[in-house]
Amino acid sequence: MSRIEQLSEPELGRLLEPVWSYLAVSHRPRPSDAIFVFGSRDLEVPRRAAGLFLEGHGERIVVSGRFGPRTESVFTKPEALVFRDTLLAEGVPDSRIVTEVEASNTLENVRFGMQALRATGRPAGTALLVAKAFVMRRCLATFRRQYPGVGVWACPPQGVLATHRDRPRQAFADRLVAEVARLDRYGMQGDIVPQPIPSSVRRAVQRIESMSST
Repeated sequence: MSRIEQLSEPELGRLLEPVWSYLAVSHRPRPSDAIFVFGSRDLEVPRRAAGLFLEGHGERIVVSGRFGPRTESVFTKPEALVFRDTLLAEGVPDSRIVTEVEASNTLENVRFGMQALRATGRPAGTALLVAKAFVMRRCLATFRRQYPGVGVWACPPQGVLATHRDRPRQAFADRLVAEVARLDRYGMQGDIVPQPIPSSVRRAVQRIESMSST
């Protein structure tokens, strides 16, 4: 058993908080042309998007996603269609939903989702981005690289770190560390706007890694 598994909940929170706070970017919602939703397993994501739409913050909802490692054995149809069902159940009119079912990663979500929106004849100049909280920084950075002319703001499901933990504590800690590594890698590849990672976040990642060994 790793040392992370032996921590109390408050100790785990203090360990992960610096990385979480850096990754989980969140902005105040504002009226936008579209609400852009990244597929995943978390149904709180489409519920958040529906809430934003019903509050008048977007004219349309774009949902992008096929299957990922955590959905291919759970969902019987693409993430975008599962999310669409949730949006409809929450009261979003079908005519206001645009689905894209081929994207298998964040870069494709952005590219394919925006292509699907453009095909409707009403491209967006502004968008609220809705995804799992810990991927929000990367979603923003991807959008800003691929569509620099589109104004985007992050609006993940609300809540604190503990309420967003979607897997066992060691796996969740590993996922946060991996997300920081992805920011480094995709920035170097040119897929996203490079992200300055504070030394405090680097040190927190090192602490997590040191406590992950058995």
